[in-house]
Amino acid sequence: MNIRPLCRCLMLAAGALLLGACQMTTFEAAPLAAGPCDPALAGPWLSQDEDPAKNGEVTLRIDTACQLVLDTRGQDGVRSSTPTALHLGQHGLYRYAWVDADWAMTQFDEDHASPEGDVYLVRIARDGDRLTLWTTNDKAVAHAIIDGRLSGEVVSRNRDLFNRLTGNEAPAVLDHPELFNADPVQFARAPEARP
Repeated sequence: MNIRPLCRCLMLAAGALLLGACQMTTFEAAPLAAGPCDPALAGPWLSQDEDPAKNGEVTLRIDTACQLVLDTRGQDGVRSSTPTALHLGQHGLYRYAWVDADWAMTQFDEDHASPEGDVYLVRIARDGDRLTLWTTNDKAVAHAIIDGRLSGEVVSRNRDLFNRLTGNEAPAVLDHPELFNADPVQFARAPEARP
């Protein structure tokens, strides 16, 4: 299983998988209003992998004020991100989380800069001590932008692909059938943080 909570480049940073390119889709503005922080998300969440030895290579640390710190475990030890605001919202049956797009890029040493205010968004679901994230389906989003089914722009540089959905997207954009990957990323609450 690929562990890709915020950017596919994370695998390079975490040393879990070797990917040849970074892919990311950002929004010019969040397509829905932010709601209150969910206290049930507070605590450390460890990435889960088919190989149990790789569990916890990525840790999402969320505090009660919805500040997110991303820890990646690699050969050189643990690398912790700067804190950033984690925003939460709901559209229909689904919940979403988003962060500043430049923060996400900075964590993975990418030199692609997003305009100020752009966000990176994932679909989320929490079931007890399990947290599931669906990242954007970046190749499908790029095709939808090129074909005019989504409003945006595509930047392809070397083997990197950066999509930007432009304008004030209505929440209905989140219902687009190609927006999210079918395979989610799984996290489990750290044992020491379980009630």
